[in-house]
Amino acid sequence: MYKRESMIKGFILPYLGQQDAALRYVRPIWCDVRKVFGYPTNFAAMSKDDLDQIALRGEQLTRILLAHYCPEI
Repeated sequence: MYKRESMIKGFILPYLGQQDAALRYVRPIWCDVRKVFGYPTNFAAMSKDDLDQIALRGEQLTRILLAHYCPEI
């Protein structure tokens, strides 16, 4: 339905384990994949620093991938 109605312009799939070398652009202040990849998913409490690093990487990847693959969004 969404495609038929032209409601979807494109999509990206940010992945915290994205290999940095495969990206066309890396921000000057970059959260390295080694800081977040492999973070345990055991539902234990997260430290503020860990949460900040995961959120930062997710935001940076989303912005980079959008700018490259879906600039019209």
